[in-house]
Amino acid sequence: MVTVTGRGKSVLGVFVDGLDVKLAHLTIRKKRVTVRDLKSATLITKLQEQKPAETMVPAMGESTDAFSLGETSSTEALPEAQTDDNNAVLLGLLAQYPVNNYSLTYSLAEPAIYYHVLESDFGLKGTKLKDRILEELKNIRAFQPAADAVDAIRTDEGNLLCIVREDGLSLINSLENVKGFMGGRIPFIPAIDSSDLSLMNLVRLNYDLQPQEVSVIIYVGVEFTRLIFMRGDQFYQFAPILGEGYDSPNLLNTVYSRLLLEQDNLAIPRINRIILAGESKRIGFRDFLLQQLPDQEVEYLLAPRLDTSELTAEQQETISDYAVPIGAAWKVLDTDNPNIYRINLLPAEVREGQRVFKLAWHGYLLLLLLFFSTIFFTWTIAQKGKEIKELREVLMLKEGQRAENQTLSSSIDALQSQLVRYKTSLALYDSLVPGSERWSKVLTQISHGVEDLNSIWLSDFSAGENSVLHLNGFAVYRTRIPRLSTLFDNSLLKEVDVQAIREQTVYRYQIEVPALAGGQ
Repeated sequence: MVTVTGRGKSVLGVFVDGLDVKLAHLTIRKKRVTVRDLKSATLITKLQEQKPAETMVPAMGESTDAFSLGETSSTEALPEAQTDDNNAVLLGLLAQYPVNNYSLTYSLAEPAIYYHVLESDFGLKGTKLKDRILEELKNIRAFQPAADAVDAIRTDEGNLLCIVREDGLSLINSLENVKGFMGGRIPFIPAIDSSDLSLMNLVRLNYDLQPQEVSVIIYVGVEFTRLIFMRGDQFYQFAPILGEGYDSPNLLNTVYSRLLLEQDNLAIPRINRIILAGESKRIGFRDFLLQQLPDQEVEYLLAPRLDTSELTAEQQETISDYAVPIGAAWKVLDTDNPNIYRINLLPAEVREGQRVFKLAWHGYLLLLLLFFSTIFFTWTIAQKGKEIKELREVLMLKEGQRAENQTLSSSIDALQSQLVRYKTSLALYDSLVPGSERWSKVLTQISHGVEDLNSIWLSDFSAGENSVLHLNGFAVYRTRIPRLSTLFDNSLLKEVDVQAIREQTVYRYQIEVPALAGGQ
């Protein structure tokens, strides 16, 4: 096995499902991603079931750092004191990897995370969009997540799928417990992913999905089963998670029934491909589905774009079993691939704690430069003194310009006073000629009423007999049309038709507004 140095080139992907821990070791070289190893282990107890420690004891006599999200008591800190606990299991998985030569990422599944769909991005991006998402989440959950616990992706229909972390830090706590046996620090953790997105990323990276094709990913885990619907290479819909794992006696029939139910609920005429992952091979899921759906394309998840030559033939057959940790690790390695959903649920304090200054050869070079920079800055200070003198002269010039601007400001105030007089005269004119301002009022009412609407526009409006207004236009979403109609009292929605503009489905509408609603 080739030794790969550099954390950015070697990644361990981890996924914990109940007591089952799966690990995938991936590396990248010349844009070729290689699976180096696949390993699994069984925990003694579930990570989330471990009781929080009451006594804070740093491992191996070291001080705590930003990763200390919950320490364990002295009886739990050393695997030697209890060799069969979860700490020993994790140490057994990671001991062969030098902590400085790789990074570690892991994926979370429900209930450690949950999903929420918003119908649009509200025309926002970046921090403003995240703030708006947090406001929306306040209305559906009593628990208010932190900003670093929320991320989002766009769905096939242009909506936002919000991914929210509520738990899932127990693995980091367990790594803290064994860091004394790993060089005094835990591995670098660049990201925390969602298990469902890890699955979708692996499918998007290895399958050529056509835009109108519907694919279903069925992941059978130890404690849960998930059905993910994709249209083309985009997320389409989640089926409600099943709280049954591969050892459930009636799981095959349950999943098959749920598949048919969701296909009917989503009005999907045909499923083009069913992709099986997780423990599906263990229960012979493909053979079962082919018996029920003989004309359906069903296969265990394949990864032809991964180099698996380092694995044994037996391990190559288990790629679908390790789909989640492989997808999580691949995302970290391939930072420029557009076919990857990029979310990160890593807490901000962990990210900051990993920014540790290390004095390598670059640091010694900086120390040498510091000596020469002292001489340089002495000369620079003299130059800056000269510049300050020149800038003071410029400042005096600016002060003169400011005085001129104040004169201009006085002229603007006089013009504004004149504008007020014009508005007063216009109001008097409107009172002498009733109804002349009707169009102004209509436009004002529309502009004020649609401040919180989007994806809707007016093409024209006119006055008919008996001063009845006719408003015509288009909307991307049908639900926007009634909201526009309610801006006017006694308005009547006459017609809504479906049309296509530039291959985009829109809704043409016609609203009739009586004379009194127009502002007369």
